[in-house]
Order: sequence, then C-alpha cells, then structure tokens
Amino acid sequence: MFDDIDNQIKSAKEILKKKSKDYIQNFNNIKRYIDIEIEEIKRSKDLNQSIIPEINFDSIEGNNEELIKKVKQRGCVIVRNVFNEQVINTLNKKLEEYININDYFTDQKKKSDLDKYFSDLKSGKPQIFGLYWSKTQIEIRHSEQMAKVKKWLNNLWVYENDEYKVFDPNRELSYADRVRRREPGDDTLGLSPHCDAGSVERWTDSSYQKIYKDIFSDNFINYNPFDAKYRDRVIEFESPAVAHVFRTFQGWTALTEQGPNDGTLQLIPIAKGMAYILTRALLDDVSENELCGSKLGKALSVNKEYHELLLKGLVSIPKMRPGDTIWWHPDVVHAVEDKHLGKKYSNVVYVGATPYCKKNLDYTVKQTKKFLEGRSPPDFAPEDYEINYNGRVKLENLSSLAKKQLVLEDSN
Repeated sequence: MFDDIDNQIKSAKEILKKKSKDYIQNFNNIKRYIDIEIEEIKRSKDLNQSIIPEINFDSIEGNNEELIKKVKQRGCVIVRNVFNEQVINTLNKKLEEYININDYFTDQKKKSDLDKYFSDLKSGKPQIFGLYWSKTQIEIRHSEQMAKVKKWLNNLWVYENDEYKVFDPNRELSYADRVRRREPGDDTLGLSPHCDAGSVERWTDSSYQKIYKDIFSDNFINYNPFDAKYRDRVIEFESPAVAHVFRTFQGWTALTEQGPNDGTLQLIPIAKGMAYILTRALLDDVSENELCGSKLGKALSVNKEYHELLLKGLVSIPKMRPGDTIWWHPDVVHAVEDKHLGKKYSNVVYVGATPYCKKNLDYTVKQTKKFLEGRSPPDFAPEDYEINYNGRVKLENLSSLAKKQLVLEDSN
C-alpha cells in the first residue's frame, strides 16, 4: 500500500490544489493570518507578557470563557498545581531508583538502534527513556487529578456532529508514554520543531483531507482546529513511535522545576499553524513528490527552508514547578531546546488525553496486553526493557480507575 509513496504524494497534491480557486492566493491569505499571530507573539515576548494561557487546577471547573478563547487560539495551556509538589518530588526519586536498580542504561545501550522515529530531526534523539510501567508513571497517568484535567481538556473540543459522536469527553482511556530525564549541561539531545500524529498522512489520508477541507478550499477563516470530526478515522503509516490514537492534547507533567534554557519544551502557540504547513507544500518551489521535508513514518518536519515565518513564533515555555502540567493540540508544532544550561535534572512524565472512542479503545486493548506482559506499548519500538524489572506495576497494583482506563474493568 505504501510502496508507491512518491505517486501518492503527487496525486494528493494535485487533488488538494484543485480544491482552491487559486492555491497560491489561498496560501498568501493564510500567511497573512500567521504574520499577525507571529507579531502578537513577538510583542508579548518583548513586553515580557505570558504567551501560553495558564490556569490553576482548582479553577478548571469555573467559568473561564476568556481563558478558553485563548486556549483555542494558542492551541496549548498550562494547568498548574495538578499534583502536590512533595508527592511529585517523591515520585521523581522513585523513578530514579527504578532506573538505577534495574540497570536501565546497560539495557538501553544494547537496544538504542530500535527507535528511529526522531532520527531525521536536526538535533537527533532526545534523552527520552523507553519506560512505561513504573509506579511513578502509573500514579500520575491514572490519578483522579489527571482524569479531571483531561475531562476539562476533552470538553474544549466539538465532539458531536450531524453524522456521529466522535468521542465521549467524560470517559478517558489510557495512553502509556515515556519519560524525559535530561541531565544538566547536556547539549546533544535537543529535538527540532515537529508535529506528531502523522506527517505525510496529513496530505494523503482521506480523513485528514476532510479534516483540513476548509484550509484547502479557500475557507480558512471558518476552519476550527477543535472540531474532532474524522480525527478518529485517520489511518497512520506503520512506524515505531507513530501514535495510533486520537489525542485531544499531548502533554506532560513536570517532575522537576524547569523553564527557559533548562532543555525544556518549546511551542509555536498558534492552533491554526498547521494550515501554513499544509498549504506551503503545494507551492511551485516544492517538488511534486515532496512535502517540505516531511518523510514517511517520521515526525512532521518544520524547518527553516520552508517554514521560516512560522518558526519565528517558537517560544520556550515559562518556568514549571513539580506537579504542573502542560498540554498542546496535536497540530501544534513543538520542540525541545538544544541545550540544558540549568544546574539540575529536567524531568517529565509524558501523558496524553485520549478520550473514549473506537480508535482509542482498539489501541488500549492491545496496549493492555503489553502492560500485563511488561512490554513496550504497540506505538513504540519493541525495546521491552521492563519485562523482568523490579518494581514494575502489575495488575494487582492498579487502582479501580486505572483498571477502567486500561479496559480491565467496566467503566460504565
């Protein structure tokens, strides 16, 4: 199916160009919008004003219309004080013990060539650990606090339409992801700007073409990045570390204090920024079988050659405390700073919001089988470090909420 990718790309680009009366003019209209957004980001930066919207965990159930409007514009949000700082400090120490007691680094050297997902990105592979089932990750991932935050995030989306209900925003499944532990002084393990949730697919997949219909057909003004219709129906090219779930938001929880220059997260906080990337690839200076550097089975590339304007909006996230969380829309471009200039570890646990729908349910059932065996989840390279690890969480250690989210117990 994917052997003839060059022709698939050529064919998709021809179809997408024809959706517009003038694809070049369409791009220029989108570019004008991005110009305004970039100027606003720069102005906020110059005035030392916050760019990424923030809310306290205790306030998420309040009436936050102004904040929600900002989240939908920026495509990201910080939810602070989700967890008690002392509890997180303890969990951070436990994660370190789990890594050391099980001699993870020896294992990792043997299997480091298995995960190639980030290999084409400029800065190489980040300092991300192929661990999924530690007590630290499970306690954060399946906590009542996390369920509450995800429910709030899921409800920011339009999840029902005339055809069908895309997902249930109030029921959460589980998506096991990794951890980042970045050493102070590290200057080798950054990650250049990219998007997950598909690269080439965003142009070639028929469901993605429907999702982005307004972008390609001169109706960008009405495009709503928070309309979930068809996002549960996209089909990804098979590759290790390509997500086979629909995440309303990607995210992580800070295990340590970190901020700008601490080797941490960067975002281009423009929810509609994907429109620029999609229509840029249709312009005549891009070869007909090329997509501005994006490759099959790799993260979506955002680079200076084609996306210089968009990259002007790249900002480092503000200082995060242990227990704070950050979330970004699956179309939001993100990166990891090249250098960690801080004095302490910069550690996070990745946690995505994966609401209840058939796509996510199908994946969770496969993932749970891997959990029971202590293996890497289906979306990730089969490194399988944890099969015999001391302290790995097993079925008998799970809370009722965790069992429901892993489809081991009925959640109705």
